[in-house]
Amino acid sequence: MRVHVLDANALYRFMTKGDGFETVRDVFKQAREADLHVMMSVVAWGEVYYTLVKRFGIAKTENMMAQTIQITGLDLVPVDEADARKAAELKANYNIPYADAFTVALIGSQHVVVTADFEHFGRIPKLRILKLPPHKN
Repeated sequence: MRVHVLDANALYRFMTKGDGFETVRDVFKQAREADLHVMMSVVAWGEVYYTLVKRFGIAKTENMMAQTIQITGLDLVPVDEADARKAAELKANYNIPYADAFTVALIGSQHVVVTADFEHFGRIPKLRILKLPPHKN
């Protein structure tokens, strides 16, 4: 069974009920039913945290993030020097944002990234993507 890896946009949409939140909700549900984890780099998690703090403030963001982790069982994956090196190489080779490179660094052969950022993630050969609706302007 495939393990899903969320980018920042996917978690943000889930938490704010943005376009495609149902898809992310279903990913969490299917993972629970199959006793699998949904993963996310702490770098991408920090990107969501920062965005929510700008919108809702620190206290509400702390509460929202804690509840989301508790309810979903989201597996936050720490980064180390090897991860930073791999992310840097991905950024250099495919010209993707550095935070997105950490998401790609988590992807194994049976993993799928959940995102709406096709422009960036689509540059990576053979990357499996579960697409969310595109951003609205």
